[in-house]
Amino acid sequence: MKRILIASLLAMTGVTSAYAGDVKVKDAWTRATAAGQDSAMVQLVITSKKAAKLVGVACKDANTSEIHSMVMEGELMKMRQVDSIDLPAGKAVDLGEAGYHLMLIGLKKPLEAGKKTNCEMVVRGADGKDTKVQVISKIKPLAESAHHEHAHHH
Repeated sequence: MKRILIASLLAMTGVTSAYAGDVKVKDAWTRATAAGQDSAMVQLVITSKKAAKLVGVACKDANTSEIHSMVMEGELMKMRQVDSIDLPAGKAVDLGEAGYHLMLIGLKKPLEAGKKTNCEMVVRGADGKDTKVQVISKIKPLAESAHHEHAHHH
């Protein structure tokens, strides 16, 4: 009997290994880019089991990757680079909803719909240790635009 119990416990622990060291990313996506466009925005949902901070990002399809926050200053939406995003323990942080996104700058090639782009995020735990988390973002077609873009019809 005991052996079966251990096997099922192991099976359960196998599931959580999707956490890269305790950090899980889901729903990562970006939009296909038009020719000549050299930057792209990635949104995703990140959950860290322990309190941590997202401190960096590197994407192989871009020369530079930054963490940006969108701040409303009066009527203006301003983007500014931030050094880190707090990840409260066990809480899913939706970068898009929280007003953050990853910015890929200096794209080496256009992002094609239906393909994927790989990034690596650096998450720093309270102990000061950095964990690298692989993020594979789906590239959505440009046509699948957000609702507010349809408001431009005159």
